[in-house]
Amino acid sequence: MSHRQLSVLVALAVLSIPSLAQANARLINVVPTDGGCVSGPTGASVQFWDVEPGRTYELTISNVTECANGGTDPTLNVRVNSSNTGNTDVVATLVVAGTYKFSFTLPANAVCTFPMFYCTTPGQNNSGLRVERNDGGPFQAHLRAATFGPGCTNPQPVLGGDCLVVPTRPSTWGKVKSFYR
Repeated sequence: MSHRQLSVLVALAVLSIPSLAQANARLINVVPTDGGCVSGPTGASVQFWDVEPGRTYELTISNVTECANGGTDPTLNVRVNSSNTGNTDVVATLVVAGTYKFSFTLPANAVCTFPMFYCTTPGQNNSGLRVERNDGGPFQAHLRAATFGPGCTNPQPVLGGDCLVVPTRPSTWGKVKSFYR
């Protein structure tokens, strides 16, 4: 395959896949509603908000402009993803134009992180745009299951399952390299 053919193929793939790069929404607040602890945000790239499993939190996202009539509809579909406990579709409610709140209870057996998406279609796990950092940086915001010390101090991530595994097939890079030979 020539470089020109490869370039055309890549361009077609990019145009046919929904872009997550255009996401504007930011996770700006996470508040416990039942006595749970929260810490954050932290992280130089992906931004983590440490939260306790089994507790309920009110989350606020702002800068919603890509759907919900430019962020003015009374509700917005949101999905909280988890490869360990399953994805959860929720409905956020309008606070002011472009800003929505929703409640989410972290499962009691939660581990790892929980990325969020907005402008989703309920039941379709590949829909939506990613919720990004509160400072507008080009990285996603995640809830992260954590344990806390007394007084909600010293958050420690709860690891387990596939937290640190990036699924790839051994031949993936070999196939990519073969295109450039």
